[in-house]
This record gives sequence, structure tokens and C-alpha cells, in this order.
Amino acid sequence: MDSGLVGNAVTTGYVPAETLQTWMAGTIRAITTPVDIDFIVGITTVGNWHDEEINVRTEEALGTAQLYGDSANIPLAGNNTGYESRQVVRFEQGFSVGTLERRRLGAAGFDQDTSKRRAVAASLDATRNAVGWSGVAGTTTYGLLNDLNLPTALSQTSGVTWDSGLTFDEAVADFVALRNALDNQMGIALRDDATYLFVLPTGYRGFMNLYNTGGTLSFGGWLKENYPNLRVEYAAKLKDASATNKDLAYLIAENVANLDESTVDSATVTQLVPARYEVIGSETRPKEYVETASNALAGVMVLRPWAVARKIFARA
Repeated sequence: MDSGLVGNAVTTGYVPAETLQTWMAGTIRAITTPVDIDFIVGITTVGNWHDEEINVRTEEALGTAQLYGDSANIPLAGNNTGYESRQVVRFEQGFSVGTLERRRLGAAGFDQDTSKRRAVAASLDATRNAVGWSGVAGTTTYGLLNDLNLPTALSQTSGVTWDSGLTFDEAVADFVALRNALDNQMGIALRDDATYLFVLPTGYRGFMNLYNTGGTLSFGGWLKENYPNLRVEYAAKLKDASATNKDLAYLIAENVANLDESTVDSATVTQLVPARYEVIGSETRPKEYVETASNALAGVMVLRPWAVARKIFARA
């Protein structure tokens, strides 16, 4: 007789929606802006969170040899000493988690303390990235775009714009101009097997697939073939970065510390970070937990300006 029933057996039947849901393990987190300054100049941990300045000694040898003579005065060599100073700036960011918030979201699979602490770290790193590029106005903290030791950027090549009309030969010529600038600054110290860092604005990656007239070689392939020790990075901060609001490109000779007798950091350019993330204090209140953290930054210092070249790569 069951087969003769028409309609639902239970007229008011209900199935809870949650019994028909499956939750994947883990949590999807929104992407944050990459700290691209780290890929370009790295991080040098130096000093303390409470420091006022980061200093580095500089020394220039002076002297001109003269023809020898028994009765001639001895020409004496000397040196010109000085120092470079960068001011330390500090930023702070905190978070709080309420008791009910923690328990309810914890029951749903979220760890609010860890998640908010991660958000604080991301916020502090984003600030560090901004300082690493542009420094802090009104201080002696500079960035990779405005450090006092940077050489003047080469002018835009007449008639050349990095857009859909760019040719393979024009791209090669602009890179060679940067390479020649380093050659003029470093002389025979720049060897053919040097390690290079080529930094372009974001949006320029596609130009690596720009082919020559015969279609046999791309710009990226030409770079790998002629400069096997070159790496390429892309940075959003190089867009509209010149004094005339045009794009900039950098060519940096890395691992050149053996060319001078410096005893300071071996890098060509360095990011000075006394403290990346330091917990300043925390407090457990009757209804919430509060924590605050801070960083300490001294920006970017160009230690060997003779190993850096810049050029305007303008768009149409």
C-alpha cells in the first residue's frame, strides 16, 4: 500500500540547512600588498627600537704621489673622514579581542588573536615598505627613490616610450644605456661576470616577450643570454616616480663589496630596520584582551652609489 501514497509522508517536514553543508578546512585570507622593497634591497637588522639614529662611518683616501728626490719634501697622504646618518622613526598598531567575540568566532573555527596579530604585522610591514621607498618627510629617513646618495636619473631616450609601440631594439638600447652608466661610474671594476639587479615598474613584465625582427630572440632571452647573473624585479613604486612623473628603471650591481675596502655592510643598497615587530605591551581586561606593537625604521641607505644607475622609461 505504501506505493499508493501521494505527496509527502510528513506534511510539515524540515531539514536543517547546516546538515547539508560541508566546510572546507582552513580559512581564506585576503591578499595584502607584497613588501616589494625586501625583494630588492633585503633587510639589515641594526640598532634598537629606542635608538634615535643609525650612523655609518665614511672615509675617503687623499694623496698624490710625487717624483722622488733625496732633498724633496715627502708628500703625505691623508684621508677625509665623515659619517652618514639616518633618523629612526617608529610606527605603532594594536588590536583588541572581546571575550564574546573570541568564544563565538572560536566556535566557528576562527582564531581572532592570531588573525588580528597577523593583521598588525601586515600593517606595520606595509608602512615599512612605504618608508623603504619614499622615506619620511621632515626627517633624515630616506627611501630608494630619494636617498641623498642616488645618482641622477638618465633622461628618457628621445622618441622612445615603453608601450605597445616599443621595439626590441629600443628596449635593448635603453638597458645598454643603464649598463654603460654603470661602466662609466665603475670603470674596469665592473666585470663581465658581475651580478645585476634590473628593477622595472609593475606592468612591464610583458616587454620581456618583445621579439626581434626575425622573431628568434625575445628581450628577456637577450638579457639571460648576455647577462646570465641578472635578476629582474618589478615594483609598483617605480611608476610615475621621476621628478617629471614618468616611470623609472634601476640597474644595480650587486655583490661589489670586494671592489672597495669597506668594512660596513656588503650590500650596494640596504634597508635599515632596528625592529620589524616589537610588542610594546598587552593587557587583559575584564571583557577584552588588548595588545600593541611597533616597528622602528631608518629607511634605505645607498652604500655604494657608484654601483647604481637609474633611467626614465616613460610611457606614452
